[in-house]
Amino acid sequence: MSVYKEIKGFKVQTLSTDTAASQFAGGAWASGGSLNTGRSAGGGTGIQTAALYIGGDPVGPSGALNEEYNGTAWTEKGDLNTGRGNNLGAAGTVTAAIGFGGYGPSSVLANTESWNGSSWTEVNDLNEARQALGGCGTSTAALAVGGQPRPPVTANTESWNGSSWTEVNNLNTAREELDAQGTTTSALAAGGTPPVTGNTEKWNGTTWTEVSPMNTARSSGAGAGADNTSVLFFGGSPSNKANTEHYNGTVWTEIADLATGRSSLAGDGTSAAALAFGGSVSPKAQTEEFTAPATFTKQNLGQVYYNSGSNAFKVTQQAVPGGTWASGGNMNTAMGDNAGFGIQTAAITAGGTTGAGNYQNNSELYNGSSWTATPTLNTPRRASTGIGTSTAGYIVAGQTSGGGVIAQVEQWNGSGWTETTDTNTATRGRGASASGTITAAIVFGGHPSRALTESWNGSAWTEVGDLNEGRMLMGGMGVQTSALASGGDDGGGGGSGVVSVESWNGSAWTEVNNIGTARYGGASAGSQSSALYSSGSTGSGLLSQVEAWNGTSWTEVAEVGTAKRKTCGAGVATLAIKMGGQPNTTSTEEWTVDQSNNTITVS
Repeated sequence: MSVYKEIKGFKVQTLSTDTAASQFAGGAWASGGSLNTGRSAGGGTGIQTAALYIGGDPVGPSGALNEEYNGTAWTEKGDLNTGRGNNLGAAGTVTAAIGFGGYGPSSVLANTESWNGSSWTEVNDLNEARQALGGCGTSTAALAVGGQPRPPVTANTESWNGSSWTEVNNLNTAREELDAQGTTTSALAAGGTPPVTGNTEKWNGTTWTEVSPMNTARSSGAGAGADNTSVLFFGGSPSNKANTEHYNGTVWTEIADLATGRSSLAGDGTSAAALAFGGSVSPKAQTEEFTAPATFTKQNLGQVYYNSGSNAFKVTQQAVPGGTWASGGNMNTAMGDNAGFGIQTAAITAGGTTGAGNYQNNSELYNGSSWTATPTLNTPRRASTGIGTSTAGYIVAGQTSGGGVIAQVEQWNGSGWTETTDTNTATRGRGASASGTITAAIVFGGHPSRALTESWNGSAWTEVGDLNEGRMLMGGMGVQTSALASGGDDGGGGGSGVVSVESWNGSAWTEVNNIGTARYGGASAGSQSSALYSSGSTGSGLLSQVEAWNGTSWTEVAEVGTAKRKTCGAGVATLAIKMGGQPNTTSTEEWTVDQSNNTITVS
């Protein structure tokens, strides 16, 4: 039966930053079945319940040994053709594995042998003979990383495709006695010597990148993990360490130690179900199994409890104020008075102006890091508004270069723009704000200080309840039946802006709590219950201020890097994007609220 215990006054961060709230912090080592022959510096591969221990020191009769673990006991299987130790490389499963490199009876080896579940077969050698290397992957897709061909050590990495080895990009730091975990497209290399180091590098399938080092420098340790985002590293030298650390894709955290400290051990499995076996000083037969709790969940239920049975938290999420702004990729064309829609990692911006009277039909798509030019609008315009996603949306109304205010609507289908049904009333201004999807949307306000609201059902526009205060250049957030209209200019342009905010329930607008700073021409993102309103103008100056809405009130949060007006936004209140604006710019800024700001509050 689940037992929930209340926790008072505790701040919960993400699993990646709060180790006390991590599933791995709850893990522990337990004894497993002993090897039949104690040894060190062999190659380990497999999972916690089905693993192989290949070769190992001393080289000679024991150096060719191969034992298989079934989750309880080790059984001797077919020996290697060539005995070897000194941290040979291994990859694969109990039915399909490879062993490579290491030190043989008299020399450093390049030999690679393939295991089919019953016997070993010599296959193509490594390009570079070496010992004390790291190995990971499968029998048909593996990596051989670092090691020592002869003094000095090497940074070489080789990739195995099931039949041959190919040299790929080197480690940044040459070393031996390191450990590698993961796949040929997502791996981690950690530790090594000389000198003894905690150096850690990530492999993305093409290159190695240095990341945060381990807390304890060491070599001749072992590890477990399926990719470069969650890896255990345990044991090592000097001093036959018992330390275990977990890497979460960003940082290393010390967790439960091995029962017996040792170096030159082997291991494999996943970060939540790992196996450690063999090792030195004297050759050891000991096996240990690491198991982390299978579940760790956080749910926003308004109270906070810890489930001691399943290692689960229930938490209350902190409001938006914990976020930060960062620069995103620049647009291809400096633009202001542009329209936009989508999410932070998949947004569209279209239309706008590059200068007085120079109205644009430009359209660009953002993929989370860079903008790409897409097919242009049919009608150049500025001061339009946007609705939808990066694959299905609308640009609504606006003003053409001749000064005419238009009702024209263009639909985006992910590859091009098509003219569709016009709104009933021509309008311009970001106050002609829109909320919703391509089949259910509303457009409200606009120039000159309109209160009109029109609702879209996927085929026609219908006039519905007016705003209480007519205005233009406001922020619009939400969907067709639940929207927010924030700030704006009720004087036809060039005024000081207003603080008014109204909430839409699908049939009528109701005044709610005002924004803190009167403004118009800002960028908006989010919903009726959680929104962001950034930048804009007071009439006398540009603003970098940002306010967040929690469904009841507005709070000032981190300012944008560059003050702008007539800019546009997209996304949600925790992951928003702001692009373009006047003075005309190519800049993009991204707002992110990290879940590490989740706070537990229990009364």
